[in-house]
Amino acid sequence: SLILHRVGAIRPADAIVLVAVWSAHRAAAFDASRWLMEELKSRAPFWKKETLSEGERWVEKNTPG
Repeated sequence: SLILHRVGAIRPADAIVLVAVWSAHRAAAFDASRWLMEELKSRAPFWKKETLSEGERWVEKNTPG
């Protein structure tokens, strides 16, 4: 498997993460990619700052749980 995550300033519609998996069977590949994304969202220590028309703010909790 391979995971690439962008850093730096991005626009709302930009792609931010790439998860690539390979498997003999497509169902296993989909399950693996889904699991990797959930692990990435719940365990990786990301800091997120949103820039809005009203100004900037840091997102206090960017991951579930």
